[in-house]
Amino acid sequence: MKLILKQYLASLKERKELDAVLPDLLSSMGMNVFISPTRGVKEYGVDIAAVGQVNDQDEKVYLFSVKSGNLTRETWNGSADQALRPSLDEIQDSFIPCRLPSEHMDKKIVICLCFGGDVNSGIRQEVSGYERRNTRDNISFEEWNGDKLSEFIQQYLLKEELLPSSSQALLRKSLALLEEPESSGKHFSLLIDEVLSNATDADSVASSITRINVCLWVLYSWCRDGGNLEAAYLSSERALLLAWDKVKDHYTGRNKSSKSFDSILATYQQITDCYVDRCLIPYVELKYALSYAVHSPCSIDVNIKLFDVLGRLSVKGHWILDSLAKSYAEKPPTDGESEEQKKLRLRLIDVLRAINLLVVNNPMLLSPYKDSQAIDLGLALTLLSNNSELDDFVQNWISEMVNMCIFSFESNGMYPIVHNSYEKLLEHRNKDKADSNYKNKVTEASVLYPLLAVFCSLYKLDSVSQDLETFATDKLAHSTLQYWYPNQSSEQDMYSNLDTHGSASTDFPMNGSAALEHIKQECGNADSFKSMSAVTKGKAPLVLTACRCYRYPVPFHYIEDFLNISE
Repeated sequence: MKLILKQYLASLKERKELDAVLPDLLSSMGMNVFISPTRGVKEYGVDIAAVGQVNDQDEKVYLFSVKSGNLTRETWNGSADQALRPSLDEIQDSFIPCRLPSEHMDKKIVICLCFGGDVNSGIRQEVSGYERRNTRDNISFEEWNGDKLSEFIQQYLLKEELLPSSSQALLRKSLALLEEPESSGKHFSLLIDEVLSNATDADSVASSITRINVCLWVLYSWCRDGGNLEAAYLSSERALLLAWDKVKDHYTGRNKSSKSFDSILATYQQITDCYVDRCLIPYVELKYALSYAVHSPCSIDVNIKLFDVLGRLSVKGHWILDSLAKSYAEKPPTDGESEEQKKLRLRLIDVLRAINLLVVNNPMLLSPYKDSQAIDLGLALTLLSNNSELDDFVQNWISEMVNMCIFSFESNGMYPIVHNSYEKLLEHRNKDKADSNYKNKVTEASVLYPLLAVFCSLYKLDSVSQDLETFATDKLAHSTLQYWYPNQSSEQDMYSNLDTHGSASTDFPMNGSAALEHIKQECGNADSFKSMSAVTKGKAPLVLTACRCYRYPVPFHYIEDFLNISE
């Protein structure tokens, strides 16, 4: 385990990674952290400051200057941005005399050279010489390298009673199976369940989520080094949802358990950002690039993966949109946007553009094979409905998709079916799809066609809406056209998926205006959504993340504003 942790620490970047883990570790060691990493605030060489005891020594002040990887000549005193030696000089010349809180002035001070790897042998004498020359009665130096940090993480964050050997074994199995993401994710899910199983009060929930976050960071760093982020993506999604399921009753935004959840949310965002930036955005503008990247001659594989990617990209967009909306609400951009708002807005534009190019350059996304792909489609359309600049694209996409679904059904091609398993889709491809009994059986219910009917009407695609209504009347009379809404039990099971939940509205009207009236009425009556913890506590995209992860249709509550505008 120590070797695994050391490799993890060595791979962490300095900003938002290594310096994000350290405060949690110091708090777990019983220390009081009085300076945490803050971007844009000059702290004169100090990244993190804490006061407390280490290994039963006297209480001291620990001042950390954090660097990533191994300490090399370049990062020690070279031309590297923010080399370590100048930071140590700043701590002694400026921070200790002028910035150290007065209550700590009489305590001994330890300046900690903190890095995830080791000191390169070529500069060992220079580092040791610097430490000896500058050691005084009340100031000493310590090196917190990868070895020391991994020992402390094992001792305090992953100690036996809190992360037992069985959980450590699950982490090792998850890391060993990174090339088999589903198997790796299953072992990590068992680890999450085991760590959270004994968390009952706010303190135990906070410490459990912190430990899962460290394990998730280990998994992510190995995935990133191996160039395969799939296991980290799937595990982060489940870790986030299960963490919320535990913390939701204690979440205030300010207490210890809230901070632990916000930390794992930040890890989730970092993993999904890396996935989107590395695996999707560079390739969406190349014709058929992502279709080809599936590396399968079977169209079913390509279809399943492309809709999956569409859902992931859309969920990322929803999180960005939520952050931007909150930022605008807190600080309306009357005198121009802040830097953070501008960054979020440009990031959202990048994601929306990526969805546009993904669809344009991968025509498979015009033809769903599974009715449940309405979930990924719903995630995309609810996001796109917030940007009127993309209305032309959305209108063309919906029109083409309706036409393809009708054409496939009438020509006995790969029309959408209720089954989700790969085996059933293979059977479907090889079946006699003209057999009316078979056809009726595999299209016995649908949420896809009601979703398309709603968005056809919202985007005022009158002729397409009429074609879809005629098709539903003539060809889908046998089908239960329906949609799903959260109900009273959804709050209990939405984030854990321990049981099915929600309610379905059947006899869904396929006439455009009637469909809109129907969902307005249902959204008004199904008020359970508005009382869900994720919604009331400002984390509404968690519901969408759960819809993608556990395969539930996107509640129409997310387009209520659009419904009112369209009246």
